[in-house]
Amino acid sequence: MAIDNSMLLNMAHQKLNWLSERQSVLAQNIANADSPSYRAQDLTPLDFKRTVQQVNKLPVAVTEGNHLSGILPKTDYRVDEKSQKDVYEASPNGNGVVLEEQMIAVQDTKLQYDLALNLYNKQIGMFRTALGGGGGAR
Repeated sequence: MAIDNSMLLNMAHQKLNWLSERQSVLAQNIANADSPSYRAQDLTPLDFKRTVQQVNKLPVAVTEGNHLSGILPKTDYRVDEKSQKDVYEASPNGNGVVLEEQMIAVQDTKLQYDLALNLYNKQIGMFRTALGGGGGAR
């Protein structure tokens, strides 16, 4: 079994990508905290069931030179439209960014990122140990 075919590694990798993209969106929210009429945005949360279905797909086998190899669709993280409309607090210029909420979301994202990265590193360490390379996860 190839290491990159591990479902756990693929799921952790997808979660890390989503969290990285979310940090970018949250940073954009914080940067626009004084922009008139700007509404805070967030990504649609990952759906565990859909993630498992996407990760578990096998690539199409190419049996002849003229065949095209199948590719998995690139994950497209969409901005959650609901988060743009639910503004509980707005400044006089119409800005809907609440810095306290954004900082809490940034911290939550960091904690989730650390957890997913730790899981990823532990899985790699288990592969190294199983292959006799020793040197468990760092």
